[in-house]
This record gives sequence, structure tokens and C-alpha cells, in this order.
Amino acid sequence: QCLNSACIFFPRQIQNTHTGLDLSVPEYQEIRGKMMSGHVEYHVVVVTRLAAFKSAKHKPEDVVQFMVSKKYSEIEELYQRLAARYPQASLPLLPRKVLFVGEADICERRAMFNDIMKFISKDEDLATSPELLEFLGTKCTSAIDFKGKNIPDDKEEEDEENEALDFFKEEKTPDLISQLSSVENAKKGKKKEEEEEEEEEEDLDPLGIIRY
Repeated sequence: QCLNSACIFFPRQIQNTHTGLDLSVPEYQEIRGKMMSGHVEYHVVVVTRLAAFKSAKHKPEDVVQFMVSKKYSEIEELYQRLAARYPQASLPLLPRKVLFVGEADICERRAMFNDIMKFISKDEDLATSPELLEFLGTKCTSAIDFKGKNIPDDKEEEDEENEALDFFKEEKTPDLISQLSSVENAKKGKKKEEEEEEEEEEDLDPLGIIRY
């Protein structure tokens, strides 16, 4: 097995022999949520012989393949990081952001993401960059963003509205803390009443005869 759980042996030749890495985005998947909400995940297929993606059991000439699913915001994050670190690399254009994403926009994005990934895999600096290796999951076993958090913050959630297929905003659920506080207060009130009853009983029976 290789480092990625979805990684499998793939007996094909690497097209980019100088980098040892082929990247493509052949398809996408719409993930439906509640209240007509949802997002799109783009499937990034990786075919490589780079040691960073293989275990010690693999031979140097072995080629492995795996796939990672990424949202627009995640690919955009990688794009911006690469553009900042490698300004000399003329990356293909990033798909534009739109308020509501239609089928035509999704198809266009997939094609443009495919061009970007193919470009990255042909460039020796980009193909072996820490940003790309992290993006493809070689440094961690679970999904994690570049800030080192497992849960995106509010701003990141807002950014993903470009990916959303929702036309209505789901109402927030009642404040859980308030609910718990109400339950706790009710329990305290009941406990206090029981204690008062016990105190009255002790006043009527100071020697504890009735209780025992």
C-alpha cells in the first residue's frame, strides 16, 4: 500500500517523465445538501512514480494512481499559494467566481481546472512543491486546510457560496447553549424544591424517627 489509502498500482507509463507526475481533472460530482444547498467536488486524478506518494514496499519504477476530491475554494487556495511562491510560472487562468453556479459554469470550471493541473504536473518546480504535496495529501491522513484546522471558519464558509447550488438560506437552529441552560435551570429548581421539602420534614421530625 502507498501513503494514500485510495492509492492503487497503475501499470501505465508516466506522460511527464521529467517530473514523474501526471495530473488531470476528468470529472466532477455534485454533492447535494439540505434546503436545495450543495457544492461541487472536482476529482483530481494523480498518476505518479514520485517516492513521496509511495510506501517503502514500492519499487522506484512502480507507478501508482489515486484520486482526491477538491472544492473550488481548495483549488483556488492552492492556485494562490503557487502563484505567490512561483511568480515566474505563468499559470493558466483560474475560473471566475459567480454568485450562482450553473451546469455550464461547472463544466467550464472542470476544463479550466484540468488545464491548471496539467500545467502544474509539467513544471518541475510546481510538481514537487510543498504546496502541491500537501494539497494531494502526502503530509496528512485526513482532510485539513492550509491553516492547520479541521473546521473551516465563517469566512471560508462564505467563500464557498460560489460553489453552492442553493437559492435559500437555511434558518439557524435554536441556540444549543440556551437550551442546555434552560434544562439545567429546571433541574436546579426541582432539586431546590426537593431540598426544601426535606428540610420541612426534618423540622417536623427532629429526631429522625419518621425517616428511619
